[in-house]
Amino acid sequence: MLALKARRHAAVAAAIILVGSACSRGSGISPAIRELVRESKTGTMQLADATPFTWDQVYLFDPYTPRSEVCRALRIQADECVRLVPFESTDDGEMSIAFLQHGQLIHYTAHSRSNGDFAPAPAAQPLSAKSAVFRIVREETAGERRFLLRLVES
Repeated sequence: MLALKARRHAAVAAAIILVGSACSRGSGISPAIRELVRESKTGTMQLADATPFTWDQVYLFDPYTPRSEVCRALRIQADECVRLVPFESTDDGEMSIAFLQHGQLIHYTAHSRSNGDFAPAPAAQPLSAKSAVFRIVREETAGERRFLLRLVES
């Protein structure tokens, strides 16, 4: 019984360390999305291809989404919110993306809309890893090229 408790405590501690270290503004996911978008031959992008880890659900949060709203959507308790969601989008050019595995936050990152614009975020969330497929819409305005990412409805 004692060994089982010790293993559970170790697993919880490892999960806390993983989540704490997996939340960043500077992860490589946003640049990976940019590369997938620009190199796409099919006109679509699978979000799972931009991550070096396995996940089963994702939430996309629009610019300026308050941390409290992010935590509510992710079902994170108020006393854990600041630690697990260490920043919120405070810029029109930045979104937040939260990746979950088995209902637990495993990675929370900032995403530059200039690397592929998910806004407005899909209404029905979370998205499964399989359904997080986006159509790439190239838009050029006043000589500036943007890549809009629109959820492929299945």
